[in-house]
Amino acid sequence: MSSKCNVLIYGGGAVGSIFGWRLAQQSTNRVSVVCRSNFERVRSTGYALKTAAWGSGCFIPDQVFKAGHVRRSSHLQSYDYVVCSNKFAGDLTPTLRDLSGIIRPTTTLVTAQNGMDVEVPLRRAFPTNTILTTICNIGCSQILPGLVEQTADLKRKAFLIGVPYHDNSDRNAALRRRNALAAMDSEFDSIDCVAEARWRKLIFNCAWNSTTALTGLNTHELLRRSGASQMVLQLAQEAYNVAIASGIQLDPQMPHETIKAAATSAPITPSTLQDARNKRPMELTPIFGYLVMQAAKVGVQVPCITLMYDLLRQMNDALVARQSWQVPDMLLPAVEQLLGREQIRER
Repeated sequence: MSSKCNVLIYGGGAVGSIFGWRLAQQSTNRVSVVCRSNFERVRSTGYALKTAAWGSGCFIPDQVFKAGHVRRSSHLQSYDYVVCSNKFAGDLTPTLRDLSGIIRPTTTLVTAQNGMDVEVPLRRAFPTNTILTTICNIGCSQILPGLVEQTADLKRKAFLIGVPYHDNSDRNAALRRRNALAAMDSEFDSIDCVAEARWRKLIFNCAWNSTTALTGLNTHELLRRSGASQMVLQLAQEAYNVAIASGIQLDPQMPHETIKAAATSAPITPSTLQDARNKRPMELTPIFGYLVMQAAKVGVQVPCITLMYDLLRQMNDALVARQSWQVPDMLLPAVEQLLGREQIRER
């Protein structure tokens, strides 16, 4: 890479805007952003950010593109890093088609998305490029288009960057690019064991993203509901059991730490709850779908995760169809007992 580093953030929502803002603090970096619903606002005024980790600031991207139109600019720029922070949901074909016009042999792709195996579609589409993965340990949201707030973190570095275990490109080159990216901010860190860090985050997401989305409550509000803590713990325990059966080494206290991390942090509004509140499709497959599939593969029973996944898929179908949704009558008593009657009647 040259001394000037050109970065494209593909997905200019809360996570992408914070990641891009931090990279833009380096004078040698030129950071552009691809936006969807907030395109007009960001193109006009950029981002205003208020964060617990870095304070407040503004981020004016070098260029702002609209999702679906990036290929048209392929002759204008060559990127050293393309950070994929877009939602991993639905048909990814349009995204991969959009990216295909700008990915060069020297471009490093970086995933900054929830769930497992999120880099697999990129590897299939760009088999010779270096791919890095990022585990995001921050709770953030875009309150209004271009207005981003981060109030909570999980007591670790905000962004953990590693080389995926199934990356087949030159590993030494990948490590150099990982280290160069991780050195760009004090809240970035390089990690060697991607699988372990990703499973820790997956357990957290499994436990909290499901329960908050179904109830409409943030983490602190949910913890005040009788029975909710037990459900969160059960989900975390099931996900932990799948991790152990998959050969991942984790602290046995991990399920309890999942509750403690949320209880001792500022209130967290997970991305799935944000999507549910805004009537947007939710990211389910890379979190819950993966866990159900992996549990079957390693022979672990996950009844609570399976129940939550089924309910969330029904809820997601209703969101896509712009319809109201409620827990099916046959499941209502069990879910009410665990999550509270008044919160799950209709969403």
